Amino acid sequence: MADRASPHERVLVFVPTYNDVEHLHSLIEEVRGLPGEFTVLIVDDGSTPPVRLDKQADSALLFRIPSNLGLGACTHIAFDHALRWRYRSVVRVDADGQHPVGAIPDLLEALDSDGVDMVVAERTNRHNGHGVRSILAKLVRGYLSVISKLMTHGRAPQDVNSGYFAATAHAAEVMNEYQLERYPEPQMYVLACRRELKIKEIPVEQLDRKHGSSSLTINRAALLMYRFSIFVLAELLQRSRIA
Repeated sequence: MADRASPHERVLVFVPTYNDVEHLHSLIEEVRGLPGEFTVLIVDDGSTPPVRLDKQADSALLFRIPSNLGLGACTHIAFDHALRWRYRSVVRVDADGQHPVGAIPDLLEALDSDGVDMVVAERTNRHNGHGVRSILAKLVRGYLSVISKLMTHGRAPQDVNSGYFAATAHAAEVMNEYQLERYPEPQMYVLACRRELKIKEIPVEQLDRKHGSSSLTINRAALLMYRFSIFVLAELLQRSRIA
């Protein structure tokens, strides 16, 4: 049986990035400064030019995907690596600087609670913002949240779009049984709830973006809701056949 003496031992912190490179080295340094045994895995999702790490970041791992496949593929790569090398837990941190690295120990402490399989960082300021893009984001979040709650009898996280999470090796193994989509967060949390994994949320204040801009456009918002709707229908049909 694995030693559970410390929730900070053998933790893989994976950072998916698509052309968000300006903050990578400082992010690696932030993780390196945390108390505990952390390994950083940068998953380059087809950036142009490809991500390169200098010698100061030689403690980090780098996996390059030849073309842009989306966050689902990046997540599977991280989960595969964590399971292959027997990491106890996996944390995702985005490369744009919005996820506060200092909250990683809080996520892991919550993950070490009895029976918890995944911990989601609920962004307390996610509804802040103005303008058309902010309104569009609120619309998408609202739709995904309502459907996720219905699909899980209210057990889905409040912030089903949060990409800042920690997962046990068991949760990673369960998620690897499915094909995660380009924007996998709501799909992943719904699957976790419906597969009887225990999810916990902790409040985290999202930081200002340090590099790049939101990729959410009207077309992508429509595609995201469409793909999630297809996933929901497929999940309901599969469950009804089993029943």
